[in-house]
Amino acid sequence: MQFVPKYSGEPVSLDRTVASTNQGETHRRKARLLIADDEPRLLMSLCSILQHRGFEVDAAKDGHTACRQAESFVYDLIILNLRMPGKSGFEVMSWLRDKGLNPSIIIISGFSDFHTVRRAFRLGASDFLRKPYDVDELIQSVNSQLQPEPSLIPSDQKLEQLFQLAFDQLPDPIFALDKRMRMSFLNHRAEQLLGSHRADLVGRPFTYLVHDDDLPKASRLFDDTKTLGSARQELKLRFRGVGKGYKECEINIVFPFERSEIAQSTELAHVPTSARVFGSIRDVTERKQTLALMEFRASHDALTGLPNRTLFLDRLALAVSQAARSEQQLAVLFIDLNDFKHVNDTFGHNVGDELLRNVAARLKMSLREGDTLSRYGGDEFTVLLPSIEGPQDASVVADKLLQSLSTPMKLENDSVRILVKVCIGIALYPEDGADTKELLNSADKAMYRIKEHRLSTYSFFNRKHK
Repeated sequence: MQFVPKYSGEPVSLDRTVASTNQGETHRRKARLLIADDEPRLLMSLCSILQHRGFEVDAAKDGHTACRQAESFVYDLIILNLRMPGKSGFEVMSWLRDKGLNPSIIIISGFSDFHTVRRAFRLGASDFLRKPYDVDELIQSVNSQLQPEPSLIPSDQKLEQLFQLAFDQLPDPIFALDKRMRMSFLNHRAEQLLGSHRADLVGRPFTYLVHDDDLPKASRLFDDTKTLGSARQELKLRFRGVGKGYKECEINIVFPFERSEIAQSTELAHVPTSARVFGSIRDVTERKQTLALMEFRASHDALTGLPNRTLFLDRLALAVSQAARSEQQLAVLFIDLNDFKHVNDTFGHNVGDELLRNVAARLKMSLREGDTLSRYGGDEFTVLLPSIEGPQDASVVADKLLQSLSTPMKLENDSVRILVKVCIGIALYPEDGADTKELLNSADKAMYRIKEHRLSTYSFFNRKHK
């Protein structure tokens, strides 16, 4: 038979009043407590503390012993650790419920995540204390459970504290909204993400955090949640701290129940009374920046930062489609650098790369905002001029491009100076081509017709020179 230590003495009594069956009289007796924990030092400490405050205390070092004791004696209160050999604290509570035993139960555990706390209350716990426990808080909780009140359910204030504690252990930012969609709760991770104290945010509408551009999406988010029960949306949320601004966040929210459902459900009896919507926040700023960078790299030239051939062809195809519908003209310019191979051979590829970057920068400054300049490949560039009135508009742009390259470029810390000469071939839609391939071929032919002269000039495609 396993030895169960008892602790007795002559302390000041905090006895609980019970009714006597002898001639209707009432007398006082010590409240009897059972403490179950597999940590010997903690078990001894708890027993000693409570015994010296007037309680009769029994100890159990595992779940099986706790069950045998609870079956043999009547306990006013059981204090349980959750993780014990034999039977866990959860299993002990289930066993007590199955046996029809209904003592008050206080959980003392080092595990206080939301699911653990919620499960403990569902199985009948009256309070939940986190290790290492505070002695004053322990005594207050024990006395509270032993008071002859009609209900042993903890106060709303205590429940709010328990939920705050549980939610603060979660790795994700969590928030709750009231029926007016005002913030009624935020956990510690949400405070860290947003850079604000919960006291500064509780009571404010959730839209206070949302960027003005995303307010319509936030409205749809709440409408979808009320209709479907849950919803997800990406919103820009305000944050404070270093570099105040907005972060791209993914919001997941649920509209799980109405207040009437909470009142009727023992499972939901401990949900804070103000909560109507629960949500989580995930910072996706870095993920979106990474995706944007990947998309940019897939569609832009790594050396010059200009759109690459693939993106240029996509934009040209779209521009041709739009020009066909609106019966407008557009122009395609094909630009080739003269003697670029000589630059690489003479000065090296580093100088050649620097030259291409400078050429790209000068050409880009000569174009309109809606025009597209791309590095088509090697020393070739292409330009798309949408919505032009006629050949004269293309001529004006070509002259500007040539003028931008009319002064020598200073390279290699001004140790090398190179005057770049280019040939530009121009094709017009629709007369020089009805699709992207035909337009580029026409512009390329126009460019090669003048390239042999090695002069900086431009030429329009002429079908006579096919």
